[in-house]
Parts: sequence; C-alpha cells; structure tokens
Amino acid sequence: SDRNHLLKEAEILHKARFSYILPILGICNEPEFLGIVTEYMTNGSLNQLLHGKDVYPDIPWCLRFRILYEIALGVNYLHNMNPPLLHHDLKTQNILLDDVFHIKIADFGMSKWRVISMSQSRSESSLPEGGTIIYMPPEDYNPSQKTRASVKHDIYSYAVIMWEVMSRKQPFEEVINPLQIMYSVSQGQRLDLSEESLSMDIPHRGLVIRLMESGWAQNPDERPSFLRCLIDLEPVLRTFDEIAMLEAVILLKRSQSLYESQSIYKSGKKANVEQIPLNIPLNSEKPTYFSSLQCDALPLRSISPDTSKFKSIPQYNILSSGEILLTSCKFKLLL
Repeated sequence: SDRNHLLKEAEILHKARFSYILPILGICNEPEFLGIVTEYMTNGSLNQLLHGKDVYPDIPWCLRFRILYEIALGVNYLHNMNPPLLHHDLKTQNILLDDVFHIKIADFGMSKWRVISMSQSRSESSLPEGGTIIYMPPEDYNPSQKTRASVKHDIYSYAVIMWEVMSRKQPFEEVINPLQIMYSVSQGQRLDLSEESLSMDIPHRGLVIRLMESGWAQNPDERPSFLRCLIDLEPVLRTFDEIAMLEAVILLKRSQSLYESQSIYKSGKKANVEQIPLNIPLNSEKPTYFSSLQCDALPLRSISPDTSKFKSIPQYNILSSGEILLTSCKFKLLL
C-alpha cells in the first residue's frame, strides 16, 4: 500500500545516514496525512540545474566532476551497507542539491535490500514511466522475468547520469515512445558520444567516455563497481583546486540572482517568492532546521495513538490564489 511504501522509505532513510544521502528528520502523521520530513535542499534537483539553461548558462567542469564524484560516493556507501542497499531508481530528479551545490541522493521508494531480493521478480506489473526507462538497464525491462537484485543496475543508471551531466542534454530526447527506447537499448544502441553531444573541451574526455561505455555495457558483469569509478574520478577531481570550486559555486549563485532580477524586471513588479521554513525545535539546545515535506495524502488513521512522542509543527498549503494556509501537523522524531 502507499502507507507501507512511504514507511519503508522512511526506514531506509533512517538507516542510510551518510553525507551524500538525504537525511530524514521525522515522520508527519495525521489521520488525513502521512509524510516524510527531510532536510530542505535549497537548489532543487540536479535535473533542474542541468536543464535550467536560462538560469544557469554555464556550469564549470570542476563542479560537474564534483557532483559525479559525490554521487558515486553516496551509492558506494549504499552498496557497502550490511546488507547492501540497491537504489534502483537513480536519475537526475532524485539527486538533490544543497545551498553550495553538494549532492544528496533521495527517493528510496524503489530501493531493495539485496538479501531480501535474491530470487524475487520485479514488483512492477506494468512498464515504468518514460523518465525511468532512460536510466534502466536492458536486463530489467521485462517485469515478469525473475532477476537477481544486483549492484549493476545502479552503475548503468550512473553512466546515463554521467552523460547527462557532461552533455546537459536530455537522454533520448528525440524519442517519444518509451518502447522505442527499450528496443534500441536492447539492441545495443546507446547515447551519442560524438563531439556534438560531448564537447571536446571536457577535461579528461577519454576517461569520461570510457567510464560511460563500461557503465552501460550490455553485459552486467562487464560494468565496473562504484569503487572503481571513485578510483578513476579522484585524480581528475584533484586537478581542480578549492578556489576553482568556490568560484564555480559563486558563479552559479550569481546566475541565480541575475535570472531572478531579470524576471522581476520583466514582470514589472516585486516577486513574491520566498522560502517557507518549517521550524522544528528538536530541543532548546539544538538549532532550528529548514525542512521540506515529502508526502502522500492518505486516508489513514494515526500510526501511533501515543501523542506524547510527537511535537507540533506547522504544515502549510499554498492555495491557487497564492495564499498560504497554515494548519497543525504532528512530527515524530527519529532518534
């Protein structure tokens, strides 16, 4: 059910605590509302960064390599948990960015503990959405086929993400029908590696292409581990100094400000846009957190009748008129 699906994701987030995994702060539980409360990620998703070319005309190479390296660090951590945790839904929409563009991996709804899934078939009875098909390895296209849960799924997705980060193009953007993508990939076709998609200006371009090609190899056994990717990417990352990284972050922040200023000028009025904090006082000595709600509206009864373990936090809804409607919500701390 949706309720169990959400609680499973909360459990996984609680166990997978790492610098590059989106941290969970608690669960919001009401009769008409069940949600996960996570850290608020100021700069949205990697997908927004890569394809918001009006906002970010240029993304320095050093920052692109740092993003790829941090994704590999995060997934490598998941794969080395006991038992290993397989994400199985890596895509740029699930890679979130904090205030200085460090990444956090999110959305563990499709993830699997390998020890549980050794002989189980895929649970989906229908074709995945087109956006997910792009990042899915060909061996997982058949929902009825019993496949052994494998770390090789995530490395395929990572190779596609790597191409997307370096090209700033949507994978298979010219293809409308997901079935056409599935057929082409099953026949061995992959994303374009020519200069038209991957600029000759990419630092260490040969290494990058080699990692992509090995990562999306047709035979899963030929795909490298994330540790191998880290070993290959670390020397590249070391060629960029700390000042270059800081300048890259400043450039993106200036691009944001310039775009917002231009939008305000074109609209002819002051923009009424602001971050809405959910102030969660964990205790008197700890700081307030900015948080976002990831939730499903469910007709559920309260999970636990013991309300002494809950603290009240504001829940907000943005109405079509632009007004903000505040109600109360219960927040269960995960300690």
